[in-house]
Amino acid sequence: QAIDLVHDNPERELIKEVDIIKRCQEKMRNTIERANVQLGLNRAAQHDLERDSSDKFNAQNLDEQCFGMRNQSRGIAFHNGVQRVDRTVSVPESWAKFSNDNIQRSQSERAASKQMRNEIESVLNSCANEMWQEWNSVNVALNQRIQETTDARNRLQTHLSKVLQEIFDMEKNIELLKKAIQDKQAPMQVAQTRLDTRIRRPNVELCRDPVQHRLVEEVGEISETVESLQAKLRMAENSLQELLRTKASLEQDLSIKNNSLFIDREKCLGMRKTFPMSPRVVSV
Repeated sequence: QAIDLVHDNPERELIKEVDIIKRCQEKMRNTIERANVQLGLNRAAQHDLERDSSDKFNAQNLDEQCFGMRNQSRGIAFHNGVQRVDRTVSVPESWAKFSNDNIQRSQSERAASKQMRNEIESVLNSCANEMWQEWNSVNVALNQRIQETTDARNRLQTHLSKVLQEIFDMEKNIELLKKAIQDKQAPMQVAQTRLDTRIRRPNVELCRDPVQHRLVEEVGEISETVESLQAKLRMAENSLQELLRTKASLEQDLSIKNNSLFIDREKCLGMRKTFPMSPRVVSV
């Protein structure tokens, strides 16, 4: 949130991790496609071998039947013109070559399959290692960021504690100033009442004597003191408002830092406690 929504090192590492995972996925998809092609070739070679083997078993059975036929055998009969019908499709050389070709093809596909398995193992190894390294890099970046945020949060908390103490002291000072102003009201009333009483002196007795001068001075001194106290009170109240604004800002920053810590430590790092890949693949 707010100031903490920053393009920091954990975010850069996470973006890098996503790119690595996507790249590994693409590499694995390509490997799967090639493996499926090789699997099709293997099945075709297997089919040709099975068909050739089946044909040879059938031919062997027929030849064994012929080898066992005698003049007294049952099932013998005339088949006029059969000697003129040549249904053969091969000669001994092509017959042997056909089987050899099937065998060589199967051997070639087996070798290609072995190579394909090695490539699959290599891809799994490289992807697992690459993702494992970046997974660790992200965790390290998150832990560092969590430590930085924790330090910042602690500094804010310390500063907030000091501000709260200053607010307490300032509120106490304001109360003392208000009390001091209140305490000046009675002396002011006494001085002003004395002056008001003395101006009722009759005729020549209404004299601007030293007492009169001193009472006037006393009223002025009390007024100046009250004005000074009121000015200090206004300054103290302004300072209190500034402290309250600082307190609100610090509390907002603390809330942001706590939210960032919750996201990084509980949500992000919490779901990254174990590497999300089969141990068998990692140990390939």
